[in-house]
Amino acid sequence: MREQEVLRATRELAAYFKGRRTEREARAALKIIKAFIRDRERIDPAKRRPLPGAQSTTDAIHARKHTGRGARTARRRTARPTDRHAPVSTDSGAERLSTPAPEESPSNN
Repeated sequence: MREQEVLRATRELAAYFKGRRTEREARAALKIIKAFIRDRERIDPAKRRPLPGAQSTTDAIHARKHTGRGARTARRRTARPTDRHAPVSTDSGAERLSTPAPEESPSNN
């Protein structure tokens, strides 16, 4: 039961750092975790259970033996689009905005 509380408190603390919980809730979660650690420190290291959410060392070694190199699955790579951005026009639009040369008006010479 205590380990479940610690796992929940750990999730609450992570949620606080992601901005989903208040500081007050994070402080309460920290108190639960710190109390668990204090109790755990009093127990002989040889008799301690593994931390909640973590595999024991024998389980980790046992799991590693069963997953060999061949157990990896090849991930399929998705094709990246080659044209990520629209082509940029090189002309500055000066041709469209340039004013034509002023026409000479008939003068009274």
